Amino acid sequence: MKKASFLLCCLLALASCAELTSMIVEDTLQSSLKGAQTNHKRTKSDDKKLLKQQEELKKAGKCPTCRGMGKTPDGRYECTVCKGTGKYIETNNK
Repeated sequence: MKKASFLLCCLLALASCAELTSMIVEDTLQSSLKGAQTNHKRTKSDDKKLLKQQEELKKAGKCPTCRGMGKTPDGRYECTVCKGTGKYIETNNK
């Protein structure tokens, strides 16, 4: 009888720990997603830095879209601007 009650207590404790852990993880993920959604506000200084970096890449002969890699950051797709070369291609879009 003692073994059965001990086993039952252990199972209940483990089940409550699993539920508690699940709630903590879910709350953490939700707060991270909320933070990621609200932190997408770009400022003028961010835009200036981005333009400066793009100009530096152009001067170095690198594609400013893929930063000279020729692929997307995850490496799965070819850059559509430079067609995978990574080189800066000047266009006359006026």
